[in-house]
Amino acid sequence: MPRCDMVDVSNNNGTMTVSNWKSMKKYGVRAMVAKLSEGTFFTDRTAKTSIHNAVKAGLHVNGYHFARFTTVAGAKAEARIAARCALNAGLGKDAVIVLDFEANNLGWTRNAANIKAWVAEVKRMGYPKTDVYTMGSWTNSMPLNNHGRGGWIANYPSNPVGLKFYASYRGWQWTSTKHFPGCYGGFDVSQMYSNYYYGTATKAVKPKKAIYYRYNPKMVYARTPINRYKDVAFKHKVDKFPAGTVFAIAKVIKYGKITRFQLANGYYITSNKANVNRLYYSVNGGVKRVKSVRGTHRYKDKTLKHVVDWQPAGTEFDVAKIVKYGYTTRIQLANGYYISGNKKINKFVK
Repeated sequence: MPRCDMVDVSNNNGTMTVSNWKSMKKYGVRAMVAKLSEGTFFTDRTAKTSIHNAVKAGLHVNGYHFARFTTVAGAKAEARIAARCALNAGLGKDAVIVLDFEANNLGWTRNAANIKAWVAEVKRMGYPKTDVYTMGSWTNSMPLNNHGRGGWIANYPSNPVGLKFYASYRGWQWTSTKHFPGCYGGFDVSQMYSNYYYGTATKAVKPKKAIYYRYNPKMVYARTPINRYKDVAFKHKVDKFPAGTVFAIAKVIKYGKITRFQLANGYYITSNKANVNRLYYSVNGGVKRVKSVRGTHRYKDKTLKHVVDWQPAGTEFDVAKIVKYGYTTRIQLANGYYISGNKKINKFVK
């Protein structure tokens, strides 16, 4: 198989812990790229802690911005947001700030002008190392590799064994579904062909204060391996469950200045948002698009009793709104149909 030199993450992966990164290092991961921002409307709040924890684990760290611009002025505006987010997330001047360019292909002339404007503005803002990420089918539509080894290219063959795609570029992202022990979900991984992404990538960052649930989300899933305890003080461990396990929450219990989750059997688990996440999307969560994990039904009604059809794994859905249904939520689509609001069934895209 190709090497797992670099992993890119976003809020879709949750907040990555030191143990997550150390698990990945055992499989050859040397660097990470964290999503910083998208367009002019989104800042990834998980980036700072994930970057800090990656540094503690001994990885090189970088950041990326998902492009939505279609003009030079728009490119410059998004570049300023990307650079500010990079600074706020703790990235140093030797980090690579990547332009994720896969939304609007306007042809060589317009793409070149827009991308060059973005790169120049990011450099003006104080980050001299930039790169452009795109899909293999777009490599001839923009300036990527005119000088040196620029460009980081995505192409997912069904069987990558023995392949070495895009060796004249800086890197090849060869899968989006790599799994690592102790880490929830699949990850984008890349084989790199230069040391460009292996800089001294960050300044010292003060770790983000742990955030605990203050309300009962009713159902959560584990982002990391989770211990169950007999007592609220977490002194008497009962057992341990892997990342991805779902828990039904009976109560939120105060413990000093923080909280714990109590289960129906009286055992306790952490309520730290870095370790557990609510299972269902929130009504005001700002979700715009989701993707089916293993395939999903569409329904006429929010009770999910009247099936319309079946959509295969990988299908993406644009979200009209999130609708509350008892202790859960449903996703209403533009055509009025409904799908499950369970994050393990329909995962976050943006």
